[in-house]
Amino acid sequence: MKNSTLAYLLTGLTGVQSGLICLNTYASTEQEPSPVIVTATRLDNTGEQARGFVTVITRKQIESNPAQTLPQLLSQQAGVLSRSLFGNNGTRATVDIRGFGATSGQNTLILVNGRRLNDIDLAAIDFSSIPLQNIERIEIMRGGGSVLYGDGAVGGAINIITRTPETPGVSGYAELTAGSFSHKEINAHLDTVSGPWAMRLAVQGIDSDGYRDNNDLQQRNLQGDVRYSSQAQEWYLNFSVDNQELRLPGERRVNTGTGLDELGNDRRGTGTPNDFANQDGYQITAGTRFDLGNSTDAIIDIGYRSKDQQAFFDDYDFGGLFSRYVDTTLSTWSVTPRFTLDHSLFDRNATTIAGIDYYNSSYDSGRSQNEASSSTPVHRVDMEQQSTAVYVDTSGKLSSDSAYNLGARLQWVSTEARDRYDPTAPGGAFDSQAPDFDRADRVHMLEAGLRYLLQADTAVHFKATRSARVATLDELYEFNSSFSRVFSPLNPQTATGVDLGVNHKRDDWRMTVNLYFQELNNEIYFSPATFTNINLDPTSRKGYELSAYRKISQLLSVNANYTRMISKFREGPFAGKRVPLVPLDTASLQAIWQATPETQLNVIANYSGSKFFDNDQANNFGLKIPGYSWIDLQINHDIGNWKLKAAVNNLFDREAYNYGVSSNFTPGRYNAYPLPERSYSLSLSGTF
Repeated sequence: MKNSTLAYLLTGLTGVQSGLICLNTYASTEQEPSPVIVTATRLDNTGEQARGFVTVITRKQIESNPAQTLPQLLSQQAGVLSRSLFGNNGTRATVDIRGFGATSGQNTLILVNGRRLNDIDLAAIDFSSIPLQNIERIEIMRGGGSVLYGDGAVGGAINIITRTPETPGVSGYAELTAGSFSHKEINAHLDTVSGPWAMRLAVQGIDSDGYRDNNDLQQRNLQGDVRYSSQAQEWYLNFSVDNQELRLPGERRVNTGTGLDELGNDRRGTGTPNDFANQDGYQITAGTRFDLGNSTDAIIDIGYRSKDQQAFFDDYDFGGLFSRYVDTTLSTWSVTPRFTLDHSLFDRNATTIAGIDYYNSSYDSGRSQNEASSSTPVHRVDMEQQSTAVYVDTSGKLSSDSAYNLGARLQWVSTEARDRYDPTAPGGAFDSQAPDFDRADRVHMLEAGLRYLLQADTAVHFKATRSARVATLDELYEFNSSFSRVFSPLNPQTATGVDLGVNHKRDDWRMTVNLYFQELNNEIYFSPATFTNINLDPTSRKGYELSAYRKISQLLSVNANYTRMISKFREGPFAGKRVPLVPLDTASLQAIWQATPETQLNVIANYSGSKFFDNDQANNFGLKIPGYSWIDLQINHDIGNWKLKAAVNNLFDREAYNYGVSSNFTPGRYNAYPLPERSYSLSLSGTF
């Protein structure tokens, strides 16, 4: 694979720092009090406790955690799952809040500094382009976020806040990492703060052979943020450019009837040596925050994001006759003005956030037989989607012991799509053209929360939500039952849910218990029976989440998370059956030992229960994806301005996989995507 000159700049801070927000969560180290959000997004500065079970992962927790990827880090939290096709630096991984299985990527909203990363196609979030070293904190809002951030936050929303320069003068950081599978990585940033001006430039480079054959990855990321701040106004500009080259190793096939077992006999092998996926993109955001007086702030920002993707999937059975090459360009304009008003309501202080979100996306995708014929694609799919939303969210105090949150969003989505079919193009015979598509939808989202302090160390919270999501282009464009190309008129998916929880904090320990229940209508799902996307019969998600922290001594602290997750079909032919790819039980146990003032040991044990294969909606395949557990550990040692980190992932060398697809036609036949066995990494970093 050729070297790339890549650059990726994570979106910089797009909002205003609006205050300290106390959350219903826990701290992970003995040095930290209960976490607060110094928000640069849309969260308010009062009544945040009424938003239910919210977790904040701080910068210190990220640094001490042995997780090598962002999905790996997130999956340690209660109610959060992750799936990886290759385990290669988080590329093509999926994060799932509250058990949506195969559609989790469309039901969990991922944001960077309050801006959506979920696109109008089914492309996975590129977590490898979000360096852990450049994250200040992560906010996990379970069952919430729709009012503030829009459709797609059905299971919840994850907001990733990037670091900004703080220390006056010039400062910097550099880190070198080497590890298993010929992994080499560099991370560095340079900060400059002079008077009202602040600037950060950050770079990342990754080269890895990957765990599997044909799984090489090359990633280069450049990030930058420039801002000017005065007492009454702030201006900011940030941009990003990214480039990724990734080889795709494909599945490992198993057929118990014939004795085929690639998973057991050659788990690191590949059956797709020619497949690949590349991506280039850039982003720029500019905006200003200013004080309007009378306790009112305004934020106006404009953003543009573009990505080019090329992927090739060869045909290994018929000499390339059915190979596919996809060349897609997706660009999005966004304008997101909003106002924050501090005022009085019910004779108490309150904060109201109101705004407009406008997104205009253009999608152009050429579908050809191979790269050589890409200039004459069989299909060229064009799509325009406009999304306009207005929202208002108010939170505050009802009394000294109670807080509330009320919010509503109304969103209009219009989609136009066209398929141009060329039967004379290579591979174009025996296909068809989809009729033009034009559709407009209107959805609304609601959120109401209440938190009551029973006593000084115990509080209860209640939250009710209504969320929605609109189908992506890849879900609309497909073959119908007659194997003709169509744009399917899928209805928007809606969900209503409630959360009820209790938070207890006393001395050196904290605990949160949260119960949730959610009913969905018109859930958008791929049907293996018809090979089309459909609106499902009603489904449900319910369960409970436990999080606890205990400071055992001045040198030792422990975190524990457990989730019972029940995802089922409520009606229709699969009524009572569990949703595939969702384990009933997950858990993590973390111990942090400060062995010396310079040396810290962090050990995490993770467990994920068994689950049904993708495609096994009837739960009758006879086999399940096995549950697994493994242990990760990391040792950090400080030497002045230098830090040495050594990590071991999957300490006991377990063989596992968390994604597999069962056959609809052959009993005992399935495909699996194995996770890496034991791996090592060593990092050296320094500050100046």
